[in-house]
Formats: sequence, C-alpha cells, structure tokens
Amino acid sequence: MVNLPDQPLLDCAFAAALADYVRLVVAPLGEAMLHAKVAAIETGPGYECRTRDRIQGAKISAHARGLAVDFVAIAFRDKRRLLIERQTGADEVAYFRAVRTAACGWFTTVLGPGADAFHASNMHLDIEQHGASGSYRICE
Repeated sequence: MVNLPDQPLLDCAFAAALADYVRLVVAPLGEAMLHAKVAAIETGPGYECRTRDRIQGAKISAHARGLAVDFVAIAFRDKRRLLIERQTGADEVAYFRAVRTAACGWFTTVLGPGADAFHASNMHLDIEQHGASGSYRICE
C-alpha cells in the first residue's frame, strides 16, 4: 500500500488510472531498481479550480476537473526520499527515468520536471483528452 499524504482530490477515473500506475509501475520498479518499497508519494492537492498555468482567460486546467496530479517526491520505507526535480545517484536517476517513461503510456499528459516554470520541480500527470480524436498525447 502506498500512501498519498497530501490526500489529493481526484476524479474517479483518474484515481483508478493513478492507482494502477502506482501499483503496477512505480512500486514494483522501486523494489526492483532501488531495493526498497515505496511508502508514499507527495502530490500536492490534485483538484484545484483554476485555468492552465493560472493565466487569466486560458482554458480550464485538468487540475480543475480532478483529472491531474503533480508528483513532487517519492518516499521509500528505508527512509529515502526521491525528489522529482533532482535525483541523487545513478540508481535514482535510472528509476525516475523508467517511472517517467512508463507514465507516458498511462496518461495523456506528462510534463516535467523542467518542462516549464510550472513543472520545474514536479511531474504533472493527467488524463485530459487532447485533439479532435482524443488520442493525442503530450509527453514533455
């Protein structure tokens, strides 16, 4: 079981996708690559009623629909805490790269860290539909 200490408020469909991603990707890769169980993922609030990038007049953010969350850190039972913005050591870098690469298959949008000022220190995940067909994905 992985704790979300920030208790993000999420849409049911997004919560299910996130739970599967953590259960099938984040946690097993932590055990395989870092030899530690994932204890918690720090996310921020999830739902936040606002526009994209907080720009007045912009489209409504996926966060405003409960369809997004931002990973800030992953904590392990051995007391390690992997910051999304900066990993220490080759093993943590490889683990985060694998977790992030896999996210691009699970979610329609994956941004950061460093994609832009709003995602400089986190990894944004959402399931918002993009494009006319709804099959377009953003992985930056």
